[in-house]
Amino acid sequence: MAAHDAFYPLPDSLLSFILTKMPIKDAVKSSVLSKRWRFLYTQMSDLTFSPTLVLGPDSPSLNSLLVSRLENIISNILLLHSHNLEAFHLHNNGFDHNQRRFSRENVCKWVRHASRCNIQHLTLSDHHVPALFCECCRALKETPPPALFSCSRLVTLYLYDYSLTSIPDNFDGFPCLITCRLKNVRLTDESLVSFISLCPLLQKLEITADDLLGNVVIFSSTIEHLHMQHARSLSVNCPKLKIMSGLMCGDLIVNGVRFYEFSSVIWHLEMDHGSTLRELSMDFSVAKFSTSRFLHIVGNCQTLKELVIYLGDIREIKMDAPLLNLFHMLPNLQRLHIMGSFLLECARDPIPDCLAFPHVNLKKIRVEVLEFDSKEIAAISCLLQSMPSLETMEIRLPDEDDEGRCMNFFKDILYLRRASLLARIIVLECTPNDYEDIPHWED
Repeated sequence: MAAHDAFYPLPDSLLSFILTKMPIKDAVKSSVLSKRWRFLYTQMSDLTFSPTLVLGPDSPSLNSLLVSRLENIISNILLLHSHNLEAFHLHNNGFDHNQRRFSRENVCKWVRHASRCNIQHLTLSDHHVPALFCECCRALKETPPPALFSCSRLVTLYLYDYSLTSIPDNFDGFPCLITCRLKNVRLTDESLVSFISLCPLLQKLEITADDLLGNVVIFSSTIEHLHMQHARSLSVNCPKLKIMSGLMCGDLIVNGVRFYEFSSVIWHLEMDHGSTLRELSMDFSVAKFSTSRFLHIVGNCQTLKELVIYLGDIREIKMDAPLLNLFHMLPNLQRLHIMGSFLLECARDPIPDCLAFPHVNLKKIRVEVLEFDSKEIAAISCLLQSMPSLETMEIRLPDEDDEGRCMNFFKDILYLRRASLLARIIVLECTPNDYEDIPHWED
């Protein structure tokens, strides 16, 4: 029989690795194949448990009997592991908040055992409260199992829907932690700062608090990627910082760079060497500002190489300066992506044939046409004749039923003169999904 078994020559370590790529329910079923496979699943180094993975997607509503059965299954699988456990992912979700859930006693027991097995990658998801958070719902959130704070080998940690408003006094920190995600976690300003200070190697940190934080000060000599939401003010002092996202804070200071009233519209930024701003993404669709103030703030970021802006329909803003001055204010810009009424706003002022100071560094630009207006064509023509290094201009058209109108506009664009012989014009149809997630350039 061994001659016909394709898995026979493979070592147990490789077979257990293959089992980790299967749902835990199917991996355990492999124990009936032969004596060799009987306890092979106990060597799996990566375990993921959730109600649907263990009981199946068509399992009935969880009652006390099913929950008890499920807890026994998880205990039997997990406690057979000794010192070979690398990853443990427990998703205590899929429950209605009125139904029975995993007992805290069992969750604590599982995490305690994972700690003894020198766990390196841990996920604890306790999502069981309604989506609309009220104060009484937040009160339902439990603190993480105490054994979590004894997992000294953790490299990655993902906490979902727990309360981390206080840090145990005897907690010595996570000396190996590199990546941490705190999603829908209840925090305080003090507990967050304390937690970060106890992670000396932390490089990637994602924080989505379930309530608005106050004045948060983050200091770390190691953090490179930071995702932060829900704070009245945020001051970041991270010399190695490369990427920040999910911001929209009331007041934002990043390595000494202050963004003033534009703090609330920034959702992504990237930096070189800690304090040199390289990429910036902003959403002005709900902001009230004047073009002169906008140009002044953006003009202070002359090191910018990429700028992404969602303007929306801003025809009610105070147009006290030509938007085309943006190119003069950012001489180092290489990539520009502006969604919304940028071309129409440029058309409010007399449009020159080309800019007084050609932009020699800009290589890629995205703009959006809204009304197929002749002035929009004039603005596009001005840009094409003012960018001698341009490689690609992407023009997004609205979802227009009149194909003839689109075709005529397309022909008018293709015949425009260009300062760069290498410039390509790409015309695409704009769909509603374009506004859900504004993409970045891909090389």
